[in-house]
Amino acid sequence: MPAFPFTLRQLEVFANLCGTRSFRRSAESLGISQASVSNQMKTLEDQLGVALFVRRPGQRPTLTPEGMAFLDDLRTFQAAGEALAGHRRRGDADELSAIRFRVLVGQGLLDNYIRPRLDRFFASHPQIELTFEAHPPSKELARDVEDGRFDFGMIHQRADRPVELHLRQLALVRGGIYGHRKFAEGRQLPLSSEVVNMLPFIMPLAASAQEREILRLFERYGITPRRVIGHTQYYDVMAAMLERGVGVASFADSILPPEMRNEVILLHPLENWRLLWYRKDAGVDPRCNAVEAFLFSSVLQNPDYRTISVFAEEYA
Repeated sequence: MPAFPFTLRQLEVFANLCGTRSFRRSAESLGISQASVSNQMKTLEDQLGVALFVRRPGQRPTLTPEGMAFLDDLRTFQAAGEALAGHRRRGDADELSAIRFRVLVGQGLLDNYIRPRLDRFFASHPQIELTFEAHPPSKELARDVEDGRFDFGMIHQRADRPVELHLRQLALVRGGIYGHRKFAEGRQLPLSSEVVNMLPFIMPLAASAQEREILRLFERYGITPRRVIGHTQYYDVMAAMLERGVGVASFADSILPPEMRNEVILLHPLENWRLLWYRKDAGVDPRCNAVEAFLFSSVLQNPDYRTISVFAEEYA
């Protein structure tokens, strides 16, 4: 057997730090001191002869190119270890062990794609509990997964924003201003910004960060709504208003309920959206793999989730 330039404990600390991107949070999660986390990583880097993290005062540690390559190989190494461990005799304790995962997810993804399949997942994996925190799309969501509170994240982010190193791009979906087809009667699509400006708009909560974000996006496309007829923080309420022809709104095609797509159409294209993935665990527990496979298949293998392109090779 080869003499490895690392210990399993160092790999565990490294994997945890990749997920939290915080020495303090990794220390809390692992039940050790922050100095111990730092020393473990310094020793690992010395033994490998490469820098795995970039450390700057006041900033989160980020993976170097060598660190990202090491993380990829670690996942392969852990998968092989899980396969070897699978040869052990499974007793009653293994059957009864349970684990709970916290998942940050977009509201539309949860309601339209994930929740309808949860019963089958729980029936097949009685030892796994999933708790979801659902939110509408926002630039804040990408930051929320960094604090270590969530084990998984599946969120949409506007495609004009950079993808953080702790996130993986899964797919690209269309975004724009959607409304009832009656607003396009007698007009050529896409509608001009001048015509769109005169339509009744439904917006996020007034003076909220989400509304300010959308208004900045509109400004880039020459859109200034002349008439706002309602505000809501709930995507399903907004979708229902679109279907009834009450107004128009900025939406992502993939979270528009499939039953509404005959009546609600794209009136004016805006920035597209990325589907992003976060996984705190680097592959230590095989049950994490089961959760990942479930969430990926629930969304990316669902024909109602319409994409421009898919970057997860196994689901493309």
